[in-house]
Amino acid sequence: MSITKQRLLCGVIPVLLLILAVSPVCFAQDDGYVNAEPHLRLGAGARSIGLGGAFTAIAEDATATVWNPAGLGSAADLSLNISTQQISDQGILGQSRHFIALTKTLGSYGAIGLAATNFSVDDIPRHTDADGVEDGARFSRSVNAYSLSYGIAVGHFNIGLTGRMLMDNFGVESVENQSGFGGVDIGLMGHALHIDVDENQTPTFHYGIVAKYLGASLGEGTVPMVVDVGVAYDLYMGNVVTFSADIEQEFVNLDESPFSMRAGVEYTILTNKSTEFALRAGVRASRDNQDLFGGFGVNIAGLQVDYAIQDGINAIQGVGITHYLSLSYGY
Repeated sequence: MSITKQRLLCGVIPVLLLILAVSPVCFAQDDGYVNAEPHLRLGAGARSIGLGGAFTAIAEDATATVWNPAGLGSAADLSLNISTQQISDQGILGQSRHFIALTKTLGSYGAIGLAATNFSVDDIPRHTDADGVEDGARFSRSVNAYSLSYGIAVGHFNIGLTGRMLMDNFGVESVENQSGFGGVDIGLMGHALHIDVDENQTPTFHYGIVAKYLGASLGEGTVPMVVDVGVAYDLYMGNVVTFSADIEQEFVNLDESPFSMRAGVEYTILTNKSTEFALRAGVRASRDNQDLFGGFGVNIAGLQVDYAIQDGINAIQGVGITHYLSLSYGY
């Protein structure tokens, strides 16, 4: 590592640690109304969901714009991800989520990423203000998030930033719109324990940390800051087995637990140099909720199709099964 990069790294890490230390004080508001916007924490990409969302340390494709922008520093020259998510909650509400992201490297200057997410809920019953009884009217809500991300590799470390804007559309008789700042994400990722794989030095241990939604708000509500810390290990034995684990802390005062853990395993079968097949399983657990995940993926010459399924407590509404499908490409 050059002296310049060493100095850059030594300067970035203390700044990151300082931001993480003071952000809970600055952005966790006790007295104000909290709009948690839980759809923001659903993640993106069926591969990561199949791993239970334990993706903070290994997000190195277009979904890094959501999971950890530092991963863009290790992304392919061009990376595209298109994902859709259908949520079943025993027919109470119709919920869907769509995601698209495109990343491009800038040579030695790092990489940038653009992403858009749409979350919509249909057929929401309206309640009267007096007694909470439904008045027969129903409406829909649609929330869009647009983000710009940047990441760069500095030796065996990556650093990254994401800025995000929110737009919320809802209403019964007429559509009401409101917009807000979706906050800033600051991420760090590292790689270690390199081994020889096909005559290349390949890292087997990965770690990452990201602070999300710094300064985010929508309308009169604030979006709580979230900190994710993750590790992952790749076991090479002809094929590859990846073990990953994350912990997440949400800085908000709620009766539900703001702390959760995620873990996943992926078994990748390398059929030849251009074709891979992967099986995945994961779990996410907190004091209040438990979710199980599974999925698979096929990659042929950089074109990858992934599917994942979630069974457990829906992150938005009730108990149900969620299906995820992604199409991605990178070279």
